[in-house]
Amino acid sequence: MKPDPTLPAVPSAEAGKASFFNRLFPVNRDLATKSIFGVWGGYLLFASSRFLYVAHANADALLVQRVLMTSICIAATWLLYRLLIAVRGSGMGAAIFMLTVPTMILANYLAILDQIVFDERAALFDFSYLLDPIDFTSFDWAFILDEAFTGYFILAGWGALYLALSHSQDVQRMMAHSRQLERVNRESELRALRYQLNPHFVFNALNSVSSLIIDRQNEQAEKLVDDLADYMRAVLTGGAEDMIAVEQEITQQVRYLEIERMRFPERLRYSVQIDPAANGWSMPALIIQPLIENAIKFGASETDRPLNIAISVEVEGDRLRISVANDGRVKMMPESPAERAGGTGTGLSNIHNRLRALYGQNASLFLGNSNDGMAVATIVLPDPSLIFEDI
Repeated sequence: MKPDPTLPAVPSAEAGKASFFNRLFPVNRDLATKSIFGVWGGYLLFASSRFLYVAHANADALLVQRVLMTSICIAATWLLYRLLIAVRGSGMGAAIFMLTVPTMILANYLAILDQIVFDERAALFDFSYLLDPIDFTSFDWAFILDEAFTGYFILAGWGALYLALSHSQDVQRMMAHSRQLERVNRESELRALRYQLNPHFVFNALNSVSSLIIDRQNEQAEKLVDDLADYMRAVLTGGAEDMIAVEQEITQQVRYLEIERMRFPERLRYSVQIDPAANGWSMPALIIQPLIENAIKFGASETDRPLNIAISVEVEGDRLRISVANDGRVKMMPESPAERAGGTGTGLSNIHNRLRALYGQNASLFLGNSNDGMAVATIVLPDPSLIFEDI
């Protein structure tokens, strides 16, 4: 028979046990239980070891009494644990106070209980003597003070250990949370940078399609639409960092150039040269697209002269060098908002930000003019192993 979903679920024994332990140890349960039982378990073994080497007529009964006393010490330490978590939001000063006066009182009570619990005349598992009136005049107060001193250092030592380990866990959790936030922020930043596609490029491509259709060049229009769709698919899909093979990235940029060449069939020329040693290297997807976009925007679209674009990829030692050269002068990154409004700088800032997010200071972008009168933008990438890893 299937259970009625309208009836409340009956908690299982395991759930009830977990709830009980959660009430006993609401904070750092594993740390608290392991440290408390570890400290007093070690103390029990140390204190009981003398029964193995010293003959005593009532050793078994004394060992049982030692177990009972250790259980009382565990309960006292649990009480200290509750005091510590009660003031954990009040700063370190409150915790230190709890490890002084209250802990001293606990240690003295434990030392007195130690005198009450231990009775060498009691038989095994006979605790009836605990119900007898207590004769404080028979106590060895010097021994009690000595036991209180030892018990205090055990309790205070446990408290200091617990606070240190608890603080360490809190720091580790905060660091893990911080790293997670940093990773999410970096992925969001990279995704946003990767999606900064110039809308004018799309508008111009669609206008070219419209012109080809009007001129009844349907095959060229269909090819342009297919190329544009493939290019947009590559831009809008993939991971945030999307490290791809060098040859794949260059192929994608050649597709971009082919789309742009539909607008400037007579004036736009390009060449691609890839060092065979670069095969197997990876690079951020679309990292050089802003360089090619700027070359076309400030070359073919603003003058009537032919525009030559040369893309080269080569390996120099443990570095990958990607260069994009075009006719003209370097358009430096703008300093003012007015210059940015003119259309320069956004693509270069995009590249700088992506390189910094992925590689830190291990990658760089250089701008300059070559001896043959071409503007050259060069991206230098380190070995892929130097990419920032998510920890």
